[in-house]
This record gives sequence, structure tokens and C-alpha cells, in this order.
Amino acid sequence: MPDPSRSRPKRGAAQRCDEQVPACSNCRRNNLVCLVEDPATKRHQPRNYLETLEQRVILLENMLQDARSSATSDSVPSPNGPPVANPGHASIAPVDDDRNDLGGLPSIIGTLSLNAAGAEPSYLGPSSTFAFARFIKPSLRQVVSSLSPNVSRPAADAHGAIPEPCPLPDYRAAVRLSNAYFQNIHPQYPFIHEPTFRVWEAALEDPFEGISTFAYNPVPLYFLNMVYAIGAILLPSTGYSAEQLYVSAMLYIDDILCHDNLQCIQAILCCAAYSLRSSKGISHWKLGGQALRQCVNLGYHRSQRRLRSILNPLQQEMQKRAFWSAYVMECSAAVMLGRPLSLHFREIDAEFPLDIEETYLSQTGICGSPRSSPAEPPTMMTHAIHGFRIRSLLGCIQTALYSDSTLLYPDIRKVRVQELSTDLGKWKAESPPPMIPPEGGALSYFVTPDWYETNYNYAVLQLYRIQITDTKDPAPDEIFLKCLYAAKALCHSYRRQSIGKPITYTWSALHELFLAGLTYLYCLWTSPTAREASRHDQVSSTCMDCTMVLVILAERWPDAAPYRDVFDALASRTMTMMADLQQDHNLVAPTALVPGKDTYPEQLPQWVAGIEDAGLSVGVDWLLSELIDDVPIPQQYADGGSWTG
Repeated sequence: MPDPSRSRPKRGAAQRCDEQVPACSNCRRNNLVCLVEDPATKRHQPRNYLETLEQRVILLENMLQDARSSATSDSVPSPNGPPVANPGHASIAPVDDDRNDLGGLPSIIGTLSLNAAGAEPSYLGPSSTFAFARFIKPSLRQVVSSLSPNVSRPAADAHGAIPEPCPLPDYRAAVRLSNAYFQNIHPQYPFIHEPTFRVWEAALEDPFEGISTFAYNPVPLYFLNMVYAIGAILLPSTGYSAEQLYVSAMLYIDDILCHDNLQCIQAILCCAAYSLRSSKGISHWKLGGQALRQCVNLGYHRSQRRLRSILNPLQQEMQKRAFWSAYVMECSAAVMLGRPLSLHFREIDAEFPLDIEETYLSQTGICGSPRSSPAEPPTMMTHAIHGFRIRSLLGCIQTALYSDSTLLYPDIRKVRVQELSTDLGKWKAESPPPMIPPEGGALSYFVTPDWYETNYNYAVLQLYRIQITDTKDPAPDEIFLKCLYAAKALCHSYRRQSIGKPITYTWSALHELFLAGLTYLYCLWTSPTAREASRHDQVSSTCMDCTMVLVILAERWPDAAPYRDVFDALASRTMTMMADLQQDHNLVAPTALVPGKDTYPEQLPQWVAGIEDAGLSVGVDWLLSELIDDVPIPQQYADGGSWTG
């Protein structure tokens, strides 16, 4: 993106202006916004200032007319806005390295420099600018018609018109919203350069100066509105509507999506981060996948050292951050939904971002030294990189154990499990000290002290769940105990971080908790060793913790209610089974909840269908099918769509 902090050449400077529109050749070459002086006001405006204003007026008029005339439309039509200033073209120089004969040369040949306005080098892949923009823009528009109901919704007319755009918040409120974003979302998905954002935000202190600074440039206006929209979800008490800020951001997204470059990917990731916190709308699996495919299209999944990129350090780092943010976002969603990954980890040789304080990165270079030893204090990027590692490992578990349809032999599977278990243990051993929650409390589970332990336990469940559900080759007792203890610890951790704290959870958290609860119950029903190792009060405490958090989530998201109801029914039956066994040690527990009105509520089939309607992963499906043998699902409950599809 153009650097707003660099000085811009004026008329009369050593480099003469050729007065080309929308920007002179000197400004395009130096990645600057071309400004001219208004003789009346003496203010500096972009050369295409009037054209930009005209296009924006047309855009707003069309949106207003469409909202009044067709409230049922799923999209917001808009004319093609003027292109933003060309962010510059990167070039790739070949590498003279015999060690990379097999990988380096194809990488260089596979990267083409398409010298179109606003385009970065495009890696040979499945998509093009036209096809991508045509696909993603209608998808993003669907989010507008199904935004989160948990924040204050603006008044709608009788036709159910979409929320209207709103002005940017005042400076004090804006800083509070952006702080919520950068303290809670940014540490796990650092695809925005905070110092650049803060320069844009500083212009809000003086609204008149802000208008001159932004000059209706869609790039800063889009990212300001999106960051504040996500911040408004995290802090609903501020009084700003996340929906209206989101709709305001959508006014500028067309001008960004029309380019195949880093800003386009960052814009999609902003929508995905918003979707992560919303109960409705386009799934972050779709949005994260689109961002990831665009990264592959531009070659971000390949090593910059091998390609010898001559981009400045800030651009290189932001490309790596955008790629890994997109990759782990898609990984998390694919694991949650039991879907295959669109990019295998073995196809990636991109480096992790530098472990360095963000303020040390600028257009001019790197001001400090990256963290090089575990003994050094961790940075924000230390935790981001460690988060990238565990989510990548979860993606490897998904690919190696669940998505491989050729995996038929138990011995091969056990070898893979052992290899992945070694990698998981190494990740845990190398975990940095937990993050210190921000002042005022954590609003995201990522910045809590329990995050690393919770993700380790969740990975244990993913790694061994396929073994404990294998009836042909039963897992040994120690595997059942591993899953039992990991599930119990995960339930306690979620309860500890949720009661009386302002943390806002995601659909991924709901899935992790529900899967942990089901695994815990499944181990008790199927493993005598697990039952012997569990006292009645311990089982009661674990089930209560899981139920309490599911109740909290269901109060926020009505679609989470079936998860709460199903687990409550199964936990109640499990507690009865454990009590009966303690009273009569000669009883043998069954291996499944046998269907019948005396063993489960009449509403259970509807609840299970409700879970499928909200998005049921393969892992959850397996456990439910084992716990509830052949529960009949009425057809009227099984035909619904899924918001995650």
C-alpha cells in the first residue's frame, strides 16, 4: 500500500511532473499518491480528486436507490470505482544455487510479472483477476444480509432494508476500538501493519485534515472501517454498530478487490476475521480459502530467499504474514468442518515472518534485530508464529489421518500418529511464556494464559480420536486415558476463562469444546479403565463445566443451542450410568446409548439435526454415531443448509 508517512514531491521539485492522470510517472514509480495544490484553498489533493468524488457520489446514490427499491437483493450494486494508486511492481531475480536445482528454477519460472496496474507478480495457478473478482465480490455481499445479531442492530424499514453506512468514530472511540482489535485479534492474525494503520487513524483527530489526508482513498477508508467493525463486536458497549461500520467498509472494497495484490488479500482476511466473530454470514472457511488461493496465485507460498525477491523488507514481511494468516485460518476451519485442506503443508516452503517488534519494520528497512533465542523476551510475533505452528500441525493431522482415503492399514496409521505425536511434543516443549492479557482483560481466548495448553489438548484429541473410535483394532488403555485427561483439561480450561470474563468466543471454540465433551463421555462409555480412573465428583465437575460454557454460547448464538441440549442429555445419561456402576460394581456399562424413550429425550433427534444444520464435522459425527446408535433423524430437520457451507 502507498506509504502515507513518506514525503511527496511537489511542483517545482527536482523531478518534474508530467501531469498524467490519475498519477504522474514519478509518483507511480515511487509508490506515492500524486498530489496537486488547489489554488483557492492551498490544500493538496489527488490529481483525480474530482473524478473520485463523482464516482463516490454515484456509488452512494445507487446504493440508496437499491436499498429502497429492492430489499430482497443479496448484493449491493456499485459502479466500477477508479483504481487506487499503483503500489509498485515487484520483480524476481534468479538464484544461482546448485542446492535448489529441483525447487528454485521451477519457482522462478512459475512466477510471471504481469505488468498491469496494481498487479503483483502472479504465480501460475488456477485463478485470474477477472474470475477471482467476479466470484468473491458477490460472496462478500452476502455477509451484509446476514450479519451478527448479537450487536445492536440499526433500525430497518418495513421492507427490511440493510443497515446504512455510518461515519467513522470520533478519535477517542476509534482508538479504543482499534486497541481492542490489535490487542486481541492482531496477535494471532497479524496481516495488517499496525504503524501504517496508526498513521491513518491519527488523521481522525482533525476531521478536516483527515479528509485531506485520505482524499477519499479507498484503501485507508476500508481498513479503518473494518478494524473498527471487528472492534465493535469485541466491545459492543461502545455504542458503535459493527454492522454499520462493516457496510461502510463495503463501499470501498470494490476498488481493492479489482487488483491482484497484497491489499486484496488483506481485505479478504479482514472479512474473514469479521466472520470469525459473527454468528451469521459467509463462513471463514470460504473467505480464508479464497485469501489462501490468492496467496498461491501470487506465489506467497514459496520461499522469498529462493526467489530472491527485491521487495522492501516491510512488503516481504507483510506478504509472509498475510500468507500464514490465510493458511492457518483455512486450516482451522477445515479441521473444524472435517474438510480437506486446499494447500498441503508439504507444498509450502515460505518462511515464517521475522520474530521482531512491529515498530522495527518500515519501508526503509529493519531497525532492530529479530529474536534469536528462547531466553529473549517474547514479542507479539513470537506468539503469532507459535500459533501458526500448532494450526499447521493440526492441518497435517487432518491430512495424514482423516483426509487420506488410501489409509487402510492400521500399522501405517500408527506410524503416522507416532510421528505427529513427536512433532506435537516438540511444539509444546518450545512454547514461549503465555501472553500477558491486555489491560482491561482479554477479549480473545488467544491472549489468555490457557491458550497453549488448550490447543495442545485439542491436538491430542484430534491425533488419537481416530484410534479410540476404531472398533476393528481397539486402542490400548493408555490412549483412552490420554484422550480422557485431555478432554477433561480442555473443558476445565474453557470454563475457567469464560465465567465472569469478557472473552468473546468463536465457532471454532464451540466446536473444540463440544468435541472435548463428547470425547470425555465416549471414553467413559467405552473404556473400563477410563471409568475406573474417574470418580463420580470428577465426572460431575467436568460435565458441569462443559455445560456451563455451552449455555453461555447458546445465549449469544441461538444456533449453538442444539450443541448445549445434546451434550446435556448425554451427560445426564452418563452420570446415571456412573452412579449405577458405583452402587453395583458387578454391573457392566454398555458401549453406547441404546435408543429408547427411557434413555434419551424425545427431542434428541431434532437436536442432533440442529447440530448438522449448524455445521457438523466428521469427528463430531463419528462420536455421536457411536454414542447414539442409529438415532432416527426426521426428514424435516435434516434438509436445512449450513452457514458454514
